[in-house]
Amino acid sequence: MDNSSRLSEKARKFEDEISPVSEILRYADLDYIKSIIKNPNDLISFAGGWVNHNAPEKLRDAYKTISSNVDLFHTSGGYSTTLGEKEFKKAICKFEKKLYNMQINEDEIAVGSGSTQLTMEVLRVLLDPKDKILLLDPTYVNFVPQLTVGFSDIEILRFPIIDENEWKFMADEKIDEFSNFILNEKPKIILLTSPDNPTSKILSDEFIKKTLEAVKKVGGFLIIDFAYKELVYEDKLPSYFSWSPNDNFISLRSNSKWCRGLGRRLGWIEAPKFVINAMESIQSSTILCPDTLHQMALTKFINDSIDNNILTDYIEDTKKLYKQAAKKTADLIKQNLKFKIIEPDGGLYIFMKVDTDGQEFVQKILKKTGILFIPGWGFGNTGKNAVRISFGPLINNTSKIEEAIIKISKILKQDN
Repeated sequence: MDNSSRLSEKARKFEDEISPVSEILRYADLDYIKSIIKNPNDLISFAGGWVNHNAPEKLRDAYKTISSNVDLFHTSGGYSTTLGEKEFKKAICKFEKKLYNMQINEDEIAVGSGSTQLTMEVLRVLLDPKDKILLLDPTYVNFVPQLTVGFSDIEILRFPIIDENEWKFMADEKIDEFSNFILNEKPKIILLTSPDNPTSKILSDEFIKKTLEAVKKVGGFLIIDFAYKELVYEDKLPSYFSWSPNDNFISLRSNSKWCRGLGRRLGWIEAPKFVINAMESIQSSTILCPDTLHQMALTKFINDSIDNNILTDYIEDTKKLYKQAAKKTADLIKQNLKFKIIEPDGGLYIFMKVDTDGQEFVQKILKKTGILFIPGWGFGNTGKNAVRISFGPLINNTSKIEEAIIKISKILKQDN
């Protein structure tokens, strides 16, 4: 018997298909890269959706304090409560108050193993068969695979917010159209990101307020993934960054990007109490509990750094790094490649139109130059002739950005 036939139908389906996420991960496989370029050591990668600035020293000190103390280290190996430790939730309330003047209570917070896991859990709490969920196009590459793997018999709706000819982010111009779309289709959930991945645009106050108005009318939920919330370039923030949860509004939060905790899996969700209460039974059957050590360390870091402005200074310095890298990358593209880009407002990406199939463009450039982008098709139909450029991995070596863009420019000129 063929062993693959013994797998579930869903597993076989995903084994046979190339998902956007599997394609991105394929480009992280050194053996795959070796099959395309002669010397993998020459690779310059704009593919990774990860940050590369240093984590706060005070956070590292917190881990050192815990690991060097027998009793604290012993405690860190014990079970956390299912929805997270009380002291950690208190620290999160202080964090949100300090940074965003947000009023939030501990019982409106559920802690988990990163925003990816928490996304799945809250969707399990809210979605029934036949329900609709609405995503923008383009949007975070992992949302659709998560929905497809985790849920059967739901309908995924997409709403385009890019003018593909002008290569312009059109969310504000489509506010009324989007609101009417919600009222007509009546999705149970609208799942957004701000700043966005892959466009790095911030959705405006007007867009979010109108969206929430429509959501309330249809009895749904607006969920915003704030993965890049602490990496907004300008000081003036939208008012909804300060919103506490309500019956129709939920925030997904993480320390993944802002303090480079990508592999130290920890996140939290800010939601109304009836959602948080429902999360407990779901989460107890999946991860059982969030990581105790990471909660203890981040709690100590926040408490030790919040009143003396070490926390805010660290975040401000990190923002400046990404703002400078974004400007440098955008300027180099304009000067050398002449491709249209969407100017980023925060985060670590530039979405670039390449006027041809993005996947073919990525393969061609990788083979000829050893420079790697991510094709845009996985983010939605509007990205099929685009690539995502991530400058996050090169934040400490921005000369590589210039080297890569100039090398690509020379190859494209030769081809013409």
